[in-house]
Amino acid sequence: MILYGHRSVKTINFCGRLSFLITMIKRIDYSGKVYVYSSGMSEEVVKLTQEKLGEYSVNEKDIIIIDVPVGVPEGSIMITIWPHYLSVAKVKRVREGSIYAPHLFNIDL
Repeated sequence: MILYGHRSVKTINFCGRLSFLITMIKRIDYSGKVYVYSSGMSEEVVKLTQEKLGEYSVNEKDIIIIDVPVGVPEGSIMITIWPHYLSVAKVKRVREGSIYAPHLFNIDL
C-alpha cells in the first residue's frame, strides 16, 4: 500500500466564517527495496532524488539506483528520474524484459 500527500498546513475559509487547519503527511509506504531508474541523469540529480525520497520516509539504505530497468521484482516500487520530477510507480508485472508499472504519482524536484 502506498500513502502519499503533501506536508503542509493550510487554512480554509468557508464564507469567511470558519477556518480549518489541514495537515497531510508525505510518505511512501513500501516493503523491501525502492528501485530508482536514473535514466541517464547526472550524479547531482540522483543525489537530490535520494534526499527528496528521504523526505517521503524512504530509508537511504533501501534505495537501489539502476541504469536500466532490468531486474526489478514484481510488487516493488520503481521511481523514474525526470528533469523536474520523480515518477513513482508500482511494478505489477515483469515479462520477457518488459516492466508493466502503472504510474501512481509525481514528486516535484
